[in-house]
Amino acid sequence: MAHGLFLLAGLATTVLGFSWFVDANDEASAYRTAPVCGTAAHAPGTDCVRHETGKVTERHTSYVGEDTVYTLTVARGTGSGHRYTVDSDLYHATKVGADVDLTVYRGAVAEVSHGGERTPNSGTAWTASLEVALLVGLGVALTIIGLTWTRFIARVAPFAFAMGGFTAVTAFAGSLTLVPSQLPLAATLALPVLGWLGMTLVPTVIVRSD
Repeated sequence: MAHGLFLLAGLATTVLGFSWFVDANDEASAYRTAPVCGTAAHAPGTDCVRHETGKVTERHTSYVGEDTVYTLTVARGTGSGHRYTVDSDLYHATKVGADVDLTVYRGAVAEVSHGGERTPNSGTAWTASLEVALLVGLGVALTIIGLTWTRFIARVAPFAFAMGGFTAVTAFAGSLTLVPSQLPLAATLALPVLGWLGMTLVPTVIVRSD
């Protein structure tokens, strides 16, 4: 009975974590399906997008380890400009003085595009990623306990929660990377699901074979 309750709690917690991850992913890409402000498709009082033209005033590259970070400073109207991190294709498609399209959603720039190249600018989902990571980590710990309940619980529980903690750290980093990338949902979910399976099943096999 006890192992069944732990297993059910672990799976339910994990499902909740993944549902919050999907919600965060949908929130980051909501601008893509929002109507253009002022058109017939836009109902008053609902979210909409508008397009502005900005001018590239600076281009800059920096390095984080072996990765290259590309940034563009874009001036909006008479503003002094804001720096946006973009992908390499968009960076190389522009030059100082080029006009780029800015998709504005809920008062913030959600996407920068030019010459058919585009980079989302959804920001960093710190809070959502932390919440998802904690739920998925707890779900892994409870699921491992549920699957290995016949073993000595005082010995299994610390190991299970250690694996849950490691999973939470990994899930946090993964969510911070995947949510802003705005890949198709199937591709976005594939890696986290495989990671959860590995973090759950491998420790379970280790405990049962001990």
